[in-house]
Amino acid sequence: MPRFLMLTMIVVVSTVAAMFAFLFFFADVQASEPPVTVTAQTQGEPMTYLIDFQNPGEADHWRAINDNVMGGVSRGGLAVEDGIGVFRGETSLENNGGFASVRRDPEAFDLSDAPGLALHVRGDGRTYQLRLYTGQLPEGAAYRASFQPPAGEWQRIAFSWHDFEAVFRGRLLEGMPPLDPAGIDQVGLMIVDRQAGPFRLEVAWLDAP
Repeated sequence: MPRFLMLTMIVVVSTVAAMFAFLFFFADVQASEPPVTVTAQTQGEPMTYLIDFQNPGEADHWRAINDNVMGGVSRGGLAVEDGIGVFRGETSLENNGGFASVRRDPEAFDLSDAPGLALHVRGDGRTYQLRLYTGQLPEGAAYRASFQPPAGEWQRIAFSWHDFEAVFRGRLLEGMPPLDPAGIDQVGLMIVDRQAGPFRLEVAWLDAP
């Protein structure tokens, strides 16, 4: 075989072998890398919510109102941990107490076109209340809706405006108008399930459904 032809065949065989080696290496690297999950937030602008605990300073807008205003000894408050709002504390039935709550600073929310509200939460198996405040009710009264997320599981819970009922100090208020979403200027969370013990409710965000 002519020397020139032999050299040409050697070059071709070496090139093909190198290409196969590269392909096998590339396939192995791809198989070892973790899969990438693309969400709506990574495809464009970050999603925005009515209340988002990823926002710096959100925790500063919340204040605790516990049963010590009536002589009880329950305790509770809200803090932010890794971008999650955590409503936690301990309820006590001593001195006829048994509730803990937090309430956000008043703000003029624009919810007139919304069908309701939704929460993304993880609870501990206990029952909580979402409370909404408007000028329709007397001072201290609120519209409430109860929810009980499974312990340890993140869950999106949606409420329609019809789910909320007017209450004052645990009693239903008769003859009150239905909740007007255009008038909501304050939101709150409460635990008042007639149980004593520690509680923890994590909230990622609150928004219209």
